[in-house]
Amino acid sequence: MTYDVTTRARRTTRRRIIVLCLTAAGLLGAAAVTVAFGADSDRPATSTLGPVLVRPETTTDGQAVLPNDVDWVDVAGVSVPVSEQSGPRTLSEGRARGFAHDRGGALLAAVHIIVRVNPQVGPDVFEPTLRTQVVGADAVAMRAQVAQAYDELRGQVGVADGQPVGRLNATLLGYRIVSYTDDEVALRLLTEAPDGSGNSLMISTEIRVRWTGSDWALLAPAGGTFDQAVNVVLDPYTAMFLPFSAGR
Repeated sequence: MTYDVTTRARRTTRRRIIVLCLTAAGLLGAAAVTVAFGADSDRPATSTLGPVLVRPETTTDGQAVLPNDVDWVDVAGVSVPVSEQSGPRTLSEGRARGFAHDRGGALLAAVHIIVRVNPQVGPDVFEPTLRTQVVGADAVAMRAQVAQAYDELRGQVGVADGQPVGRLNATLLGYRIVSYTDDEVALRLLTEAPDGSGNSLMISTEIRVRWTGSDWALLAPAGGTFDQAVNVVLDPYTAMFLPFSAGR
């Protein structure tokens, strides 16, 4: 069942920006993910995002990294890429694990993890994902933020504790590797989702993943939220992103 999370969530006066993620990675708002939780009900949803992204940042690696064998699977309403070459090798109990130790693996890990740390997917998915696939000094803070957002959303839509809270409503459009080392990768995901008025917005979210020795893990953002990592992207500047393949 799909819940109208957007309409219900905007009835409260103040909520936190947590993740994109999809955003947000990095997705805008109650429209899809928890980015819009920072918006006051009487303010535009975009007012809580970072500055408008008006020009490409300097990047060290803009090359395409998606493997040739990409397929697509649905995760809580978001179509995400999978690959035998780059991962995930394991898809079970709502989780995704086992990504190649290369650019393609880092990109796919970022996408899969960022979707699964949204409160809408429910605690059976976001709790183990946060516990085992999110690292860094702010990982504990991020767990607390997501758990609180889940409780707020659950109460608004009348869902029993432990159940998913609706579906996400966003489309992955593109990506850009900002920096890459064998140990840590910074990248931006471009996503599209409706704002509170039903208009489409394109959002860029900066995400970092870190190699743990056996797999990629999401590096928790400062304070446990993606407040400072999310930007609105004006249409002419979407060209700075490499497109995800069609077929979602």
